[in-house]
Formats: sequence, C-alpha cells, structure tokens
Amino acid sequence: MSVTQRLRALGAHTLAAGRPSRIEIVIGGSATRIATLSRATLRMGTFRPPAEPAPLVPAPHTLVLATLDEGVELRLVGLPLVPAYAPLWPLAMASATTVVRLDAAVPRLFDETCALLGMVPVEAETLVPGFSEEDEEHVAQLVIAALTR
Repeated sequence: MSVTQRLRALGAHTLAAGRPSRIEIVIGGSATRIATLSRATLRMGTFRPPAEPAPLVPAPHTLVLATLDEGVELRLVGLPLVPAYAPLWPLAMASATTVVRLDAAVPRLFDETCALLGMVPVEAETLVPGFSEEDEEHVAQLVIAALTR
C-alpha cells in the first residue's frame, strides 16, 4: 500500500475512533526546518497547498491540507519556534489534535505553551526514528504516526 493510500485510509480509522472530521497536526521547530518540511509535503501527491501564502515572518501558518477517506480534512500547521511570535502559539495550537516537536528550539517556552493548553508534545524522532524533514517518506510516516496516536 502506498503512502498516499495509507494516509487516505486513515480517514475511516479516524472517524471510527470517534475523532472529529477535521484534524490538525501542529509541528513546531526552527523556522528553517518548518520551511524544509513544507517543501517536502508539497512534493507529495496527498497534500495540497493552502489558499493563503506562507507569511513573510516566522508566524504559525497552514503548511498543507489533505482530504482523507470519509471526507476527513487534515491540516498540517507549521509553528516556527521564534520567541518573538510566542504569543501567537496558543492560537495555532488550540484546535490541534497532536503537537509534534521537530527540534529543541526554545524548549522551555514551547513546553510552557503546551502545558497551558493541556497538551503533551511528542518528539518527531520518537515517532519516526532518524526523522528527516527533507524525506517525503519520513514526513508521511510522521503524519501517519501522529494520526494513530
């Protein structure tokens, strides 16, 4: 089964598990790693770019969207961990199903924001050992692992 087929099939699994029909995965990391991850997702046939362009500043933004089976909408949100934009983080994370951390950028501030919202971030490396945001297969595995948590 291809990555695209596995991702799409997770829509039915998501609904069967009682999750909402709209899923958001927030991925926090350095601005550089978020940009690289965004390019990798756009090379995958499963995802489509959002209608609005990425902001010129390192603020939270939608990276890509996908429609899974059973009409489940998946949204990946990039959260560049730049302290000056930390007041925006809770807004981006409020409706997240899962929060993933790519790297150790501003760990205390990120962890405090997650705790404030009652969320526990999961490390990308924990979900996909040897994770590389440049590798489309790794990105797909990360999304699948985040969806099945």
